[in-house]
Amino acid sequence: MRYLPAHAQHIGSRSYQQDFFGFADPEEESFLAHAGFLAVLCDGMGGMQHGDVASQTAVRTMLDAYAQKSPEETIPEALERSVRAANEGVIEAAADLGLKEGVGTTLVAAVVHETSLYYFSVGDSGLFHIRGGQFQMVNRPHVFSNLLDQAAAMGKISRAEAELHPERDSLTSFIGIQVLEEVDRNTEPWPMGEGDTILLASDGLFKTLEPVDIVNSLRGHPQSWPTALVERTLAQEHPGQDNVTVISVTCDGGALGDWIPEAAESVLVEKPVIDDVADVPAAGNLNLWLVAAAFLFLVAIGLGGLWYFSTH
Repeated sequence: MRYLPAHAQHIGSRSYQQDFFGFADPEEESFLAHAGFLAVLCDGMGGMQHGDVASQTAVRTMLDAYAQKSPEETIPEALERSVRAANEGVIEAAADLGLKEGVGTTLVAAVVHETSLYYFSVGDSGLFHIRGGQFQMVNRPHVFSNLLDQAAAMGKISRAEAELHPERDSLTSFIGIQVLEEVDRNTEPWPMGEGDTILLASDGLFKTLEPVDIVNSLRGHPQSWPTALVERTLAQEHPGQDNVTVISVTCDGGALGDWIPEAAESVLVEKPVIDDVADVPAAGNLNLWLVAAAFLFLVAIGLGGLWYFSTH
């Protein structure tokens, strides 16, 4: 089985790029045999300063940690170890830069191993499985809307209050948090077949495009899909367009043939590089707000006294 990666990225209407991504080496056959092919994407949190530092650190640490996988370690075990290493790496990077309140990023990582998919995600970046032109979201986002919807289902607030809450999209878990508890993962294999594709995307994609727009972009060779999706996103001309990044991995037993996505350069933005981070200011106290929000939700949601830190 060959693993065909592809990617496309654009800064959107933002002043700088906070998305970062990476792939394992598709040519290391002995490693791929027991570890599979890893793809990882991180979206630095806009509600905290220096999300670019967090996303770059998380991706690089994740790739380095996963590269240490032994044949005896299972893929789910290696993914969890590597994600937790990324979390510690982001915390350490913030401390090294004098950012007492830390920095944060989402993370979604996926490993395709023969006919199986394993994943690990924190935050709200998306993982999608595409088969026969149909796509399915695999992971569950960690956003405040989950708690709001639960409260509405229990009759504690109205459905309208849940839908219109200003902090509905705020993250409840992220890489860079001191205690990483809320994660999404699988330990049993998610079935993959020849010709299947997985897409990893920052929320700049699926908060702009409707599902029908995504499906309508899945034309031609799968390695062209990230470019098509980013171009369709930009075509919406959303005035507040976030950074948008789409990466993909396609399982190919040989039927798809060789193909290089030549059009990718039209939307590809150079991945950000850390040049000078010695004089960066401190970020906001997001961790304390998360704890406070969770406490207030449990004891006082009926009184309307919720405060929560907005991340996007």
